[in-house]
Amino acid sequence: MIPFILLSALVVMSMALALVDWRRAWFLAVLCGVAQDPLRKVTTGTPIYMTFSIVAVYAAIVIVNQKRLQMFAREFAARFKNLTSWFALVFFFLVLAAANGLFTYGLTLWKVPLLSLFVYVLPVPAVLIGYIFLTDEERLYSFLRFYAILTSIALIGSPLEYFRVNSRMLGMVAQTEDQIRHLPGIQIRMISGFYRAPDIMGWHAATLTAIAIAMVVRRGLGRTAWPWMAMAGWGFYNCMISGRRKAIYYVAVFALAFCWRYFSRLRVSQLVAFATIALVLGYVIHEISSDEKSSVYARGAATTQSEVASRLEGGVFETVRQFGLMGAGLGTATQGVRHLTGNDINIGWQEGGLSKLAIELGVPGLLAALAFGLAMFRLMLRITKHPDIPESSQFLRVTLFGLVMANVANFAASAQAYTDPVLVLMSAFFVGCLFATVTLDERAPAAAPALARTLAPATA
Repeated sequence: MIPFILLSALVVMSMALALVDWRRAWFLAVLCGVAQDPLRKVTTGTPIYMTFSIVAVYAAIVIVNQKRLQMFAREFAARFKNLTSWFALVFFFLVLAAANGLFTYGLTLWKVPLLSLFVYVLPVPAVLIGYIFLTDEERLYSFLRFYAILTSIALIGSPLEYFRVNSRMLGMVAQTEDQIRHLPGIQIRMISGFYRAPDIMGWHAATLTAIAIAMVVRRGLGRTAWPWMAMAGWGFYNCMISGRRKAIYYVAVFALAFCWRYFSRLRVSQLVAFATIALVLGYVIHEISSDEKSSVYARGAATTQSEVASRLEGGVFETVRQFGLMGAGLGTATQGVRHLTGNDINIGWQEGGLSKLAIELGVPGLLAALAFGLAMFRLMLRITKHPDIPESSQFLRVTLFGLVMANVANFAASAQAYTDPVLVLMSAFFVGCLFATVTLDERAPAAAPALARTLAPATA
């Protein structure tokens, strides 16, 4: 009972702060999202609703900013007309899929497609929160520093579990035995630490690593870069012992996206910093590989091109063969619906993002989502191509682009992880911040000729 009271007090305090300073309340929302997992594990019955504590703070922020969000939603729609048109089409197929889900589960289980619809719609206001949160670059850097420190502390639970420290706060929720991942010739014990699942821990470790890499390059091996370098190594170590390859590939996708859009602009000091951070990550891999006990994590990280292609495809064609062009409706591949159906039987087996969309939205909805994603990708390329202006640096835009692309790749490999509210809200927040960089010159006290006006004809 005490852990529940502590979490409730933190949530109430955060919601109260949202009334006077909603931007700082967003920091506390993330804190609630991290604290909710270990506190849930030591609460009798491990109640599922504790996983949504961050949503309560998020809802308070949305309510406080209701009028502001409506105003900026109109601005966003006018500025990015092509993007919002495609999103409207995706939303149409979401509603259609919700009706399809009612036919699949029956009217008595109407909460199942409703929960799934909620999961899909939940990140939309978070995009707008990110869009209005970013009024200058230092504000976002403050958030990234806060998140990096918080996650670095929270990840302490991972090596504690790895070395078998006995605590109910460690490991998966309501699971007393090891979770083993079986690969040809090896068995890998997956680690959750203080988080509720290895996927969640791996995501936070990978996000910490990506942010730390960017900050090291930004500092260019200055005196303040060394703490970030330590964070990058610490985060990557946790990526490795999570037992989830997707965490390692998250970091790889971020690095590739960042280099693709920014490598030609790197100064010599930044190039040296980038090379140094590569050595740090290589050292982590070497240390894990050279130990007999931990070497399975290094071997388990290896993959082939065919495995990657199969993982990204995720069973789309088999899904269409089994469930038809219109799929089976919302809820059929949404994690957590078993708490509503009262059994552990899932209609869908899909884990990858594309196959999840195929079974829940059907092929037309999947195609609409892909078209929306392509429109968004083209817009992000235009945003990251624009050079520095006094109010907005290309470096920050590329960093956010790398985080977004890493999450897109992670979603394609494992969409189930994004039923976690912390992951989906933070990912959407980064998207909103990236689009907000288009407007920073307009929001600055002394407006200059602008990225926003440069992009307006292309996005209208």
